Amino acid sequence: MHSRFVTIAGYKIHVLEAGTGPLVLLLHGFAGSGEDWRPTVAAVANMGYRAMAVDALGFGRSAKPGDAPYSLALMARIYTDIIEQSGATQATLIGHSMGGKYALATAVLHPERINGLVLVASDGFVEASRLTMAGGWPLVGPAILWLSAQPRMVRMLLTAAFADPERHLTAEILERGREALIGADNRRALTALSRQYAATDLGLTGLRARLGELTMPTLLVWGESDQVFPVEACGYVARSEIPKAQLVVLPRCGHFPQIESPRLFQGVLTGFLAGLDGND
Repeated sequence: MHSRFVTIAGYKIHVLEAGTGPLVLLLHGFAGSGEDWRPTVAAVANMGYRAMAVDALGFGRSAKPGDAPYSLALMARIYTDIIEQSGATQATLIGHSMGGKYALATAVLHPERINGLVLVASDGFVEASRLTMAGGWPLVGPAILWLSAQPRMVRMLLTAAFADPERHLTAEILERGREALIGADNRRALTALSRQYAATDLGLTGLRARLGELTMPTLLVWGESDQVFPVEACGYVARSEIPKAQLVVLPRCGHFPQIESPRLFQGVLTGFLAGLDGND
């Protein structure tokens, strides 16, 4: 497994890569990075695929501009340009949380580039809260970021995201979560992203209304105990809005089924990817 940088639309984007074969892109959630997918990257590579976990613009080791036109359209362009630069014509997208929203936008805007979707506890199926929108307000946004980065707050938020935090919420995960919210570069990017939230929301951009256009095979994976995007409020809604989507609910899992139940998650993923190969 190795990391490298690619330049897309003038921005330096970091990817974590392993394996050879059909291309699979893995997209992380908010305040995350490609490192969150490291075990899955290795597993997907062992299945016979070229797996690439991408640090989204504004996150991880990718560029963190404060003046970028953050939008679903820009994110979709970045991912499709990565596919093209990789020499592939299509890729399967695996998106977790925020990454699921980005994957959906890419599939709607560039369906010819996407041969399959795996959405894990995906964002995009809830209305934006006042607190979310307030993240871009002067003074209020920086205050929210400062509060969110406090160790106790990071622990509280991540504890709620796991069904069994005592077992799965490691010091490494806590530290990565806090590091994503501190430092001038991170705060500049997150503030800019929040100010342009309307351009990164599936509903407000009109892209959610177009989910019925999707024709590629889609797998939805949710933890039965997800408190961030509950399966009852989001997973079943996603299944009803995306044609032919298959929903798998994993027991004893919260918002991170790929971490809390990696063997079961990877088993479900293996079957889905094999099915895509059979459709070629």
